[in-house]
Amino acid sequence: MLVTKSKVALLDPINAARPSTFMQLAIRLEEEHEKLKAKCSILCELSIRTASSSGRYGTLQMLKNLRQHAEAMLLDLEHHSKWEDEELFPVFSRYFRKSTEPTILPSLWVLEKDHELALQFFESFLQVSRTLIAVMQIDKDCSDLRLKEKLKEGCNQLTQGCFILSGHFQMEEELIFPLANQILTDIDYLFS
Repeated sequence: MLVTKSKVALLDPINAARPSTFMQLAIRLEEEHEKLKAKCSILCELSIRTASSSGRYGTLQMLKNLRQHAEAMLLDLEHHSKWEDEELFPVFSRYFRKSTEPTILPSLWVLEKDHELALQFFESFLQVSRTLIAVMQIDKDCSDLRLKEKLKEGCNQLTQGCFILSGHFQMEEELIFPLANQILTDIDYLFS
């Protein structure tokens, strides 16, 4: 396994000629991404386990738990996206708009579409799980085979959303961190 320096280590304020607010934004981005990726990984594992669960009561409890985790993840994503849209991306847009090179706006648009697609998968899971929970609590005669198929369908939606989100975070980092290092290098040169 190849060991590389953390992106945060590259953005270490101690190693910069002039620590900046922008550097703090870049550090926060990586820290939040690491937390979100860890939560996404846990959610994906829970989804896979829930899809393969058996027994009506155990499955119902797992599905309720999975649903709570998915809703919490959506709240975390909402807060993170709001911060990116209001504080982080405007800095990049303003900085690189002054450049003669192509802007990053099309890349940010593509990232936003990935994010929206992941959210659609999450919402699909929430709809299916809401229905399943209601049916499992009310209709004791409902076919277990039909429930199992719907459960797998819903969990697959959530798992797919998690995979898309993980890829989204990776692509965002591949776009943002080189740009962040360029800005930080420019700041260091300017004040050195």
